[in-house]
Amino acid sequence: ALTGWIALRVLKGQRDPHIDLLTSLALATGTFSIANHLGMSGAIAVVVAGLCFGTSYSHSVFDEASRKELDIAWTLIDEVLNVLLFMLIGFEILEITPHLFTVLATLAVIPLSIAVRALSVLFSTLPVHLRQWERGRVLGILTWGGLRGGISVSLALGLPPGELRNLLLPVCYGVVVFTIIVQGLTMERVARRLYPSSASRSE
Repeated sequence: ALTGWIALRVLKGQRDPHIDLLTSLALATGTFSIANHLGMSGAIAVVVAGLCFGTSYSHSVFDEASRKELDIAWTLIDEVLNVLLFMLIGFEILEITPHLFTVLATLAVIPLSIAVRALSVLFSTLPVHLRQWERGRVLGILTWGGLRGGISVSLALGLPPGELRNLLLPVCYGVVVFTIIVQGLTMERVARRLYPSSASRSE
């Protein structure tokens, strides 16, 4: 949070899109390095810094040209990093040796992760005024749509080598594969079942 605030203070008063872009890149890499040096999660630190960097206050710091250039640049960076991440995931899966215990653990974690997702969606929607039947449909669609992918695997890959990593990595892969294949491929059917009127209108 502190690094994001400092970056905004540095950029205040200038209107050069290139400096804005370079500062945002320095913010991401610098925050990650500082967090790792302090023994904290670099990924989470960068997320927090990014949230501070993108607050409503930033609209008074960046003009339209700067915001457009930042959006284009970071969209491209996001696409490239996603490709590299899933390439690394594909290479890493070759080193995973499945065991009976990890298979059983994966089968146990899959329904547990869905239940935790349902609880988080339920508590987050409690302040929203919804009818009981509408809340049930929202709960169902948001729970089943809670896909897991690159972030989960990258966090598991970031664990230090050891027994914990050897256990969590295949379990994480199993959950991610389940959500992508099962939940991802059945998402349309779930949406049609929960919202039949919307599905009929779209047809």
